[in-house]
This record gives sequence, C-alpha cells and structure tokens, in this order.
Amino acid sequence: MSRRAITLAAAAVVVFFAVTLITLTHVISNSATGCAIAAPVPSLPASLRALGGFDQSFDANNPEELAQVGQNAAAVVIPNLDGAQAQQPVNIAAAVAGQPAAIVVPLAAQATPGGGVRLVGLVSFFVGCSGRAYFGSVSAIASQAAGAAMTFPTVGEGAAATQLATSAPELVYTSSPFMPEWRNAQSGMTIAAGE
Repeated sequence: MSRRAITLAAAAVVVFFAVTLITLTHVISNSATGCAIAAPVPSLPASLRALGGFDQSFDANNPEELAQVGQNAAAVVIPNLDGAQAQQPVNIAAAVAGQPAAIVVPLAAQATPGGGVRLVGLVSFFVGCSGRAYFGSVSAIASQAAGAAMTFPTVGEGAAATQLATSAPELVYTSSPFMPEWRNAQSGMTIAAGE
C-alpha cells in the first residue's frame, strides 16, 4: 500500500470519527434539554402554498416578524382580513405534555372613527424545541358590535390572577391556541381566557 493511500485512509477515519462525535454531541445535548417535541410541519392552504415562503420556520423570539407574517398570511387566506392590523403576538403554553407551545397574532380593525379597534382575526404559529415558529392557521372572528374594543385573550392576566387566586396565571391551550385558558399552576384550576 502506498503512503498516499494510507494517508487518505487515515483522513477518512478521522473524518468519520469527527462526524460521529458531532452527531453524538448533538443527540446528547438535545436529550439533556428534555425536549421531545418534534418541530411542527405546516399544513398550508393552497393559497399560501402557491404564494410560497410560509412553509419555512420563523424566529419565535421576533414578534415583529411574526406579526408581519401573520398579517400577510391572513390577507391571503381570508381576503376580508386584508387591511387588518397585527397586534402584539401572544405566547401560549401547551397544557398537555408533548404538544408544541403556540404564538397567536391577533388582528384588529378600526371599529368606528374614534371608537377604538375590534378583534377581527387570529393567526397561530407553533413553536418547536429549536425556538423556531411554524405557521399554523388563520381564523376570522364574527363581527362584534360597532365600537366594541376587544383584545386577545379577552380575559386579561390581572383578572385571571384574581379569579384563580395566583400572582402568576399561565396562558395555556389544550386543543386550539385560539381558545386558550388561564391556569393556576399550583392548584390546576383554569378559567376560559375568552374566544
């Protein structure tokens, strides 16, 4: 065997062990975090698939980006939501182990001149272990009385804290992030956060 063949074989062995070590380190670090939630795969409506760009992941720690993506998606999926303004995204924990956390972007429209805003739609994202958010779905909200100022969730954290007798209520969802609950982590008591 020539020296060149021996050198190439040795280099291949070194590369193999380096790749194996990196892979094992990644697996061990993911196991150490205790996160066993797979990154959610977006199930996009045809209109968003055709437009493109919504099947990628987004930074879950960038509320401005999520608000913009949510506003754009809503305008495409439900044309009546075109022109609705994205509000501050709301973080919602999963009530059930193994479910991803969620982020909901509320969409508001002017109710009447000088009459405040009303909630007209919601856009959800699901968050995987990596801290990346994936598009979930869009929901329109039935018309409310003109001038009614609404927020998401409709029951605020302060009111939930009072009702649940805790200083730190958790906002969680079970089946849909559009229908969250406030939960007292110690007692397990919950109240609806609104629709």
